[in-house]
This record gives sequence, C-alpha cells and structure tokens, in this order.
Amino acid sequence: MRTDIRRYFTRLPWSPGTSRPSTVRDRFARVGPRLTLLIVVLAALLPLLGLLAEREQRAAGVRGARAEAQQLAEVIAHDVGEDAAGGQETDPARLRQHLEELRAHVGGDIEIVDLRRNVLAATMPEAQSRQLGADAGGQIAATIRDGLPRVISHDAGQEVLSLVVVPIRTDAGIVGAVLLDYTDLTHDLLDSGATARRNTIIAALGGMAVALALGWALSRGLVHDLRRLTAVAHRYAEGEYDVRAEVSSRGEVRELAAAFNTMAERIAERRAVLTDLATTDALTGLHNRRAFRTSLARDLARAERGGDALALLIMDLDHFKAINDEYGHLGGDAVLRHVGAVLQRELRADDVAARLGGEEFGVLLPGAGHEAAMAIAERLRQAIARMATVYQERSVAVTASFGVVAYPEHGRTAGELVERADGALYDAKRAGRNRVCAPEPG
Repeated sequence: MRTDIRRYFTRLPWSPGTSRPSTVRDRFARVGPRLTLLIVVLAALLPLLGLLAEREQRAAGVRGARAEAQQLAEVIAHDVGEDAAGGQETDPARLRQHLEELRAHVGGDIEIVDLRRNVLAATMPEAQSRQLGADAGGQIAATIRDGLPRVISHDAGQEVLSLVVVPIRTDAGIVGAVLLDYTDLTHDLLDSGATARRNTIIAALGGMAVALALGWALSRGLVHDLRRLTAVAHRYAEGEYDVRAEVSSRGEVRELAAAFNTMAERIAERRAVLTDLATTDALTGLHNRRAFRTSLARDLARAERGGDALALLIMDLDHFKAINDEYGHLGGDAVLRHVGAVLQRELRADDVAARLGGEEFGVLLPGAGHEAAMAIAERLRQAIARMATVYQERSVAVTASFGVVAYPEHGRTAGELVERADGALYDAKRAGRNRVCAPEPG
C-alpha cells in the first residue's frame, strides 16, 4: 500500500522533496515582486498627491486673500465707526481719498454704505456700484442686521468678483457696512503660487518616473516630502503664517518648496503693509490712537509685574485752529508733520509717540518717573516752541501745552492715567498755555 502511494506521488507533476513549479501567487509572495508592486502603487499615488497638494495650495491662497480682505475691511470699518462715534461729520471727499490710498495698497475697490445701503464713498464705478447694491442687497442687509461678515460673489460680466462685507459698529450699534473687492488680491496670491502649483504637478509626474526607475527608497522620500508640503499648506491655511516648507529631496521638489516659501514671504509682506496701515498715522508717521492704547496697556501691565516706572504725556498744540484758519489745512498738516519729526528726534528709542487725533499727541515713557517725565516734557515744549515750519515762504510758529502723569502716583489703570493727564493738560491751557502741568499725587 505504501509502495503504491509512493509510486502515485512520483507520477504527480511535483512530489515531496522536489521543487514545486511557481505560480503567479507564489511569485508575488516573494519580497522582490511585493516591493515592485509597492513602488508601482506609490508611483500611481504621486500624481494624486500632487493634485491634492495643488488644490490645497490654491484653496489656501483663496482663504488667505479672504482673511486679509476681511482684516483690512474691519480696520476701515473700525476707523469709520470711531469717527462716527466721536461725532465727527463724514467728509465724502476725504473718505474717498483715504479709500483711494488703501486701494493702491490692496488693489481692490472699496465701498462704504449706511443703514439704508446708500453709498457714502466708493472707488468702484457708479454703474457697478448700483448693480452690486441690487444684486447683493440681501447679503449687505443681513450683515447690517446681524453683524456677521459675509462673502459675496458678484457677476460683473467678464469675471466674477469676490467681495467681503463687514459691519461698521459704534457704541450705539451698527451704522453701516464696508464692502471690499478682493478679486485682484486673490489673483495676485494665486499668481504668486502658480509656479508652486505647476511644480507640484511636475514633481508628482517626475516622482512617478523616478520611483519606477530608481526604486522604492527614492519613491518613499518623494512621498514623504510631498506629504510634508501638503501638511505645511494645511497649517498655513489654518493661519500659521510663519511656517515654511523644508524638504530633503533635490530637484523639482526643492524648487516647489522654494516657490511655496516665496509665496509665503509675499503674503507676509502684504500682512506687514496692512499692519502698518492699521497702526500708523499716515500724516506724521507716528503711532495712531489704536496702537497707542495697545502700547499703554502693554507697558502698564509690565510696570505692574516688575514694579517699573511709567509716565504718560498728553500734549495739545496751542491755537491750532488759528493756524488752520490763516494757512489752510495744508499749512496745518505741515505743522503736524514737523511736530511729529520733533518728537521722533527728541525721544528715546523705547519711548512711544502717537498722534491721538487732530492736534493732540500722546507719549509713553517706560522707565521714567514723575520728575524725569516733567523734564522730558519741558524739553519737548521748548523744542516745539523753537521750531519754525516754513510754509509757502512763511514761517509758522506754534507752542504746545502738556499734561504729565506717572504710574502709580497718579493712577493705576489706563483710564485713570489718561483722565488725569487730560485734566493736567486742561490746567496748562487755563494757566495760559505753552507750559507743563501735572496733577497732585493721589
């Protein structure tokens, strides 16, 4: 029986102790074919990853443009709202000039409307503005009603415009809205990333060829770098604007990372321009009221933590209305610019000078006590009194009155310090102007 079984097995195509013929399944059980299959699969995934990275970079550009546009629109709305809250009458010509200056930086049209969607100032053509008001009235009205920013897509014929609408707020509530066309900003950001997106596709296709030609190790490196680039694009889209792409590969992938970093640097430059517009007084080059409040809160918190000295000066130019009446607003602007230059020249690097509005200025003196602040204020008063602004071949003289307070002698909060500095300033005005006054401690 055993002999018959042994003979039976010897008649089979294979028998125990002999090599079994290989099949397709057996071949792919080996390491080499498995690695080849893995390389092919990875190579096939590279174009898909490249397309996903390209799509994400485009989406990041669009989201970044929308975020920058909304930030700038909110800055404009805040400034208009502050003017309205302060009781200042809106000057359409001045407002339009300001919008034109902003348009030169951003590249998009701006429109300001009131509660009834009447246009107060705009840089876009009147016909387009009327058409936009008719088409997007529901979105504008909704933003004025609930105070939520919205994005509007407007068909302008040859292209679809992208606009953001944000509410204008005062203490009394919403008084209007700002519309900002960020279509050109989106195009600029997408154009700056066009090389990156093109290189993404090139890198994906090249990576597929390289993976098939050179093997699994190089393929894994390319996939890793592309995934890293995609992760960087995601992080950038989420607002991590300081993130930069770093790869270990050479060639197209490194060029792709460099192009992405170039795009990020350009966006950073635009953000710097927006930040400068939001914190700098355009006439004097000093800080504006918002930046001054931020600096006061920061320095006051630092003084509270470390027990450091801090002084605040508030100064007002004397009889400035007479200067405007005699020399016109351009002459007054020349005097304000000259005063700003004097403050920058006379103050220390750590001091903060700001134009608070009109002819009123503020100065923060970190580390300065009451006596030092009085001496600095007197030096500034004399420097302003000595200066002569030449306007239209005429010399314009001006003096200033100062109110000086110090932390903690005159107050422990920003509100207390500002209030007491204003009171000291009014004392200087009542005492005859062109002098420095300080309140009694307590």
